Amino acid sequence: MKTFKLCSLAVLFDDEHGKEELDGKQIPLVDGLIINKEEANKNWLVEAVLDKKWRRFFEEYKEADQHFMAEVTITKKTNDPATLVCSVKSVNDLSSHLSVHLDGVIVAKKDDLSDMLLQTLVKEGYQGESLYEEFKKRKRDRGQAIQGILTTAYEQVKEKGYVDTKKENG
Repeated sequence: MKTFKLCSLAVLFDDEHGKEELDGKQIPLVDGLIINKEEANKNWLVEAVLDKKWRRFFEEYKEADQHFMAEVTITKKTNDPATLVCSVKSVNDLSSHLSVHLDGVIVAKKDDLSDMLLQTLVKEGYQGESLYEEFKKRKRDRGQAIQGILTTAYEQVKEKGYVDTKKENG
């Protein structure tokens, strides 16, 4: 296992709320760690130390056993973020803060997103110089184009079975 400093955490969207409702909620960190479990399924463990006002937000995800798409930046804030499908494993009080543990499966790193974006543009019929220009534009914007790619990646992870979207009985 490898441990890294967690520099940023953002909840992007989930099945229930959708992309429009959450619209990339940045979660201010007091501190945090992210652990690469070095398993075949690309599983990561995230511990985020937060202000206590975030308790209800994360408890609702835990109680509903609801998965969500999150973006994390590790080691330093200037690094490119990685995208995970996460579930809340625990929400614990610390003396003056809150500790939230998330299990996550990595679905996209910068290179993955670039590859997916390029594939999308080719399917849309772009080629030559116009392909290059549109690729640069969408990478820079990161908005709608990346959101569509992340939605596709989220669905692919669910289909592979890395995310159990069914509630446990009893």
